Amino acid sequence: MIGEPAWMTPWLLLSVAFGAALLTRGAGVLLSGRVEPQTPIFDWFACVGQALVGGLMVRAIFLPTSVLAETPVLDRAIAVAVGFAVFFLSRQQLLAGTFAGVGTMTLLNFLRGGF
Repeated sequence: MIGEPAWMTPWLLLSVAFGAALLTRGAGVLLSGRVEPQTPIFDWFACVGQALVGGLMVRAIFLPTSVLAETPVLDRAIAVAVGFAVFFLSRQQLLAGTFAGVGTMTLLNFLRGGF
């Protein structure tokens, strides 16, 4: 913005983002009583949401762009396998599987001299 103080631009963007979030949440509250959740469109949204989460997980594991890219693919695959195994062996407790996967990744990184 030409002529505007430099400090104003971030606050303006933050205000617009806050307003957009508040508007969509408010519309959701107003419309939520009239929406029937057991419809094919909601099933479709659930499937799309799960596919997005699955795709992002696969990308983070096999095509990372962060510090995780410095670890071997085998270590990442082993950590995921251990996490899934513990998840299913612990009667699908998400926290147990998550800690097992992160712990395995940490241990493998430590054994390879990563720390």
